[in-house]
Amino acid sequence: MRLRFCVICGTNKNLQFHHIKPRSKGGDDHQHNILTLCRDHHAMIHQVRPSDWNNIKTLQKEGIEKAMQQGKFKGRRSTIDSKEIKRLWNSGLGATEIGRQMNINRSSVYRILGSPTRKRTYYEV
Repeated sequence: MRLRFCVICGTNKNLQFHHIKPRSKGGDDHQHNILTLCRDHHAMIHQVRPSDWNNIKTLQKEGIEKAMQQGKFKGRRSTIDSKEIKRLWNSGLGATEIGRQMNINRSSVYRILGSPTRKRTYYEV
């Protein structure tokens, strides 16, 4: 049941909801399948479970894969405008300056551009 305190220690800080039967294994979000636990007790519960059930990252991965198969999860949307990066690059700006203007790291600029076919030299600019 979703409560405002950990059912083990009673704290109201760092609360998480633990699924008794994980969603990746067919569990649901019904109140009878949920325990409210603090982060420490949630980790403790997962260490007690057998096999992969004690690894929260494995459970998340399984859940995401299942949701993707059902078409419910499509991943995070891109927050970087790749068309603007390409436009700035073609206008002659370098990756560092593009990164400054768009408030992103220059490695993100290079990732979106792929590896440019050739690097510009100083005398071309």
